[in-house]
Amino acid sequence: MESIPPEDRPVRTLELVVGDLDDAVVHRERDNIDLLIEVRSLNLVVMIENKVGAAAGDGQLARYKEVVEQRFPGWRHLFVFLTPDGIDPDCPGFVPFSYRRLAQVLEGISDDELLPTDARLILSHYVEMLRRHIVPDDDLRELALRLYERHREAFEFVFEARPQPRGLLDVMQGCIKGVEGLAEDRHGTNILRFFPANWDELFDAFQCSPTKWTRTGRGLLFEIKAAPTGRIHIALILGPCESEVRKLVYAEALKRPVFKGVAKPMGLQWATIYSRDLLTSAQAQNMEFEAQSFAVQAAWSDFHSHDLMPLIAEIEAIAKQIEDFTEA
Repeated sequence: MESIPPEDRPVRTLELVVGDLDDAVVHRERDNIDLLIEVRSLNLVVMIENKVGAAAGDGQLARYKEVVEQRFPGWRHLFVFLTPDGIDPDCPGFVPFSYRRLAQVLEGISDDELLPTDARLILSHYVEMLRRHIVPDDDLRELALRLYERHREAFEFVFEARPQPRGLLDVMQGCIKGVEGLAEDRHGTNILRFFPANWDELFDAFQCSPTKWTRTGRGLLFEIKAAPTGRIHIALILGPCESEVRKLVYAEALKRPVFKGVAKPMGLQWATIYSRDLLTSAQAQNMEFEAQSFAVQAAWSDFHSHDLMPLIAEIEAIAKQIEDFTEA
C-alpha cells in the first residue's frame, strides 16, 4: 500500500502486522471478480482484478467496485488493479500494482528463513514463473528498442502488412457495418456494441454517466459477446440510466412479445431486455471456423429480418411514451 497516501489507506500497516489473518477467506471468480479476500478480524475486504494480455472492459472496474461496496457495507475496502506493468486503472479508488513489484515482494518473503521450506519453494517457483512469462525483461526490451531504432521503416512495414486476426467478432462487425443506419459504440475485448444511429437524437432520457458503463454515455445498446467456448450471443442491454426510465422500459419490455429472453428480475444497474444465441457452445464445438462463420451470418440474417427492426420500432414507441409522460 506504499503507493496510497497514509491518510487514504483503508487499513494501517501496523494493523496488518499485528492482526490475526488466520480467518482470511479467499474467493476466486466470485461475482466474476478474480480475487476477493475477506479479513473479518480487520473488517477489511480486498478486491484484486488481474489483467494479463487484455485491458479492463468499459466500466468493468466500476461495476465490480459497486458489487463489493453493496455486498460489504460498513467494511473497509481495498481495490487493486494488477497488471504486468502496473498501468493506471480507469476507475477512481483502484490502486495500480505491477507483477514486477509482486515478484519483488514475494522474493523478499521467500528469503525469510523462518518460513517453512515447502512454502519458500512454492514462492520461489512462482516468482520464477512470473519473471519468465509475465514480468517484462528489461534487457530484451532495451535490445528490441535498439533494433527498432536501427530498422524503423522495415519494422513499420512488417507491422502494417501483418495478417489481421480472424475471429467471429470480426465476422459480426462486418454484419453490423452491412446494415444501413447502425453505428458502433465502444467495444470491449470480447464484446461488440452497436445502436441505431438516430437513437442519439431521440433518446436523451437513455443517457447515463460515462463512468458507469460505456464511456460514450449511451444507456441502451445492443451487445454481441463472444465466449471462449465459441458461443456468440446478442442482447439488448438497458444500462444505468435514470431509475424511473429504466423501470418503465423494463416493464414495457415484459409486456411486448418481441422482447425475448428478458432477464428477471431487473438488475440494479443493467437489465437484459432481449437475448438470443447466434451460435451455441455445442454448435461451435463441432465446427471449423468457416462453418462457424457461415452459421453466425445466417443467424444474424434471421435476427435482422425478424427481430431487429421490430425491436427498434418498439423502443422508439416506448421512448415516445417517456417523452409524453415527461412533458405531462
